[in-house]
Amino acid sequence: MKKLSIYLAAALCICAAVSCKDKEEEKSYSLSGFKIEGVVAFVAAGDSQQIRPNFSNLRTSASEMPEKIGIYYQVNTAKRDTLTTDIKANPVKSFSFKADTLGLYTITCYAFDPSGKQYSSSTTESFRAIDPGKVLTGTAGTVPAGKKYIEKAIGGQTWMAQNLYETPAGLPYESCEVLNTVFGRFYTYEEALTACPDGWHLPTQAEWDALGTDSGALMADAQFLEGQLWTYCKEVSITNALGFNAIPAGYIDRSYTVNINSGTKEYAMFWTADAKDATMAYYRYIFGTNPTVQKGEGSRTSLALSVRCVK
Repeated sequence: MKKLSIYLAAALCICAAVSCKDKEEEKSYSLSGFKIEGVVAFVAAGDSQQIRPNFSNLRTSASEMPEKIGIYYQVNTAKRDTLTTDIKANPVKSFSFKADTLGLYTITCYAFDPSGKQYSSSTTESFRAIDPGKVLTGTAGTVPAGKKYIEKAIGGQTWMAQNLYETPAGLPYESCEVLNTVFGRFYTYEEALTACPDGWHLPTQAEWDALGTDSGALMADAQFLEGQLWTYCKEVSITNALGFNAIPAGYIDRSYTVNINSGTKEYAMFWTADAKDATMAYYRYIFGTNPTVQKGEGSRTSLALSVRCVK
């Protein structure tokens, strides 16, 4: 009887050990280092995003690259779509998604273990599909037939009443080409010197002086996607009396590896044609809380600003 009890106890220990082992194999493993690249914040409805799942830094909680990983994605609440069940044997560099209708899209990519273990990871990016002709409101004037820009006669001269955009030079706002007609492109001084189309030129400081110093007379009380662009302040009366349509597009500092828009909703900044010296040039800027147009100077090669042209 004693031997039987010993055998039973041993058997129970073995079963318990097997059960523990099964539970250990079934436990969940965390993954990190998975991300999505290539998604821009805005596209035109009907255009496609080229989306790049980046799993090069994907690791388990034990800092190991899993032996086998699959990838699938989901847009909003649509059905999940498997891209691959083995990224080593069948790697996925990118996939395309077409935003057919206006609205917000959320793309979630999942990394999973196709062999049945419990580890997985997900990463999410969102973007909005827009009609670029309808997202900016509150500006004055319309584009003349057969032309690309709103034009405005001010002080005996004809100005572009929107920021320059139809050029190969410069950078788009937040890397979104669809917003070129809304915010314009951002140019270094060296690019701005030759960016204006035929029949137009980059305005001099004297030509800017002719516009006056009343910043409110140049500022448009504009909205982007129903959000106010200029932050309200009691010091400035925004009238856009001259029809210049200045909006706070901000600027880009191109001295960094990544180009990041800064000063949006605070500054409208424009190059003049006048250089200070071999490294610096003059610009004019409007700051949302200052009632007068300001003068500044910046790097000819790294600071990227908006451009207005004069006929």
